[in-house]
Amino acid sequence: MSLKKYMAYIKTVETGSLTKAAEILNYTQPSISQMISSLEEEYGFPLLVRQKNGVKPTENGWKVLKPMREIQKGYERLYETVHHINGLETGTVRIGAYISITASWMPKILSDFKQLYPSIEIQLFEGNASELDHWLEEDIIDFAIGSSHNGKWDFRFLLEDPIVVIMNDQHKLAELKSFPLQAMETTDCILPYPDSLFEIHRFIKKAGIRPQMAYQIRGDETIIAMVRNNLGISLLPQLLLSNSNLENITVKPMSQPVSRSVGILTNKTKHVQTPSITKMIQFIEDWIKNQDFI
Repeated sequence: MSLKKYMAYIKTVETGSLTKAAEILNYTQPSISQMISSLEEEYGFPLLVRQKNGVKPTENGWKVLKPMREIQKGYERLYETVHHINGLETGTVRIGAYISITASWMPKILSDFKQLYPSIEIQLFEGNASELDHWLEEDIIDFAIGSSHNGKWDFRFLLEDPIVVIMNDQHKLAELKSFPLQAMETTDCILPYPDSLFEIHRFIKKAGIRPQMAYQIRGDETIIAMVRNNLGISLLPQLLLSNSNLENITVKPMSQPVSRSVGILTNKTKHVQTPSITKMIQFIEDWIKNQDFI
């Protein structure tokens, strides 16, 4: 049936590889190739460009990808609803989240959820704010766990995550009880790129501060390692530090407290939630209420 062909194409695009798509879907690589070729013949135009390091969609291939995903999701909703009516707990939930959240929350959440609903499949996507936006827009994920920043998505609040300052414990400002934001103008700073942690840059810009930028780094752990080696100070969300190695690092609150709101983001223009998605969201909300993160 066409649904199998759609799945073959969707997974090939997501992985960039016919072989990887075949492994995930439990087909042979020639079978995946044949299904996609069948779609190309049916549609009258190529869907993929074959390259040395894999495959990527053609311009027309991108155009049909979104409708295919919608058809796939519709079938999954129907299949899951029928099972739900019959008292069976099945389904697939696709969750996008910041790397800091996947490292600190998700292992325990997924473990506890699986004990209650072993037949519900969970797919986890790690990304930054820009990637979460893209995945929500393209219907690649069912919901995201992140911060509300553009008003584009429905937002269900989970908690406030304070922004803190980290520095080497031998840094000249290490004796301060709290960190005045103005000190960033006279102290070497190591900051993330805006697409990684936009809240930091928004906060600095709003305060009218011009940081003395020493380095701009995308990776959280790289920033922490550079701070550990006394190359500068950095501003990071406290939640991000919960599973990090803070040896030789001191953490200071801001003199003027600031935080980011973390919650569940859903695309209000997309499909209705399936029973499994609703269960997962409710489970996360209940789980967070019983924790003491900050």
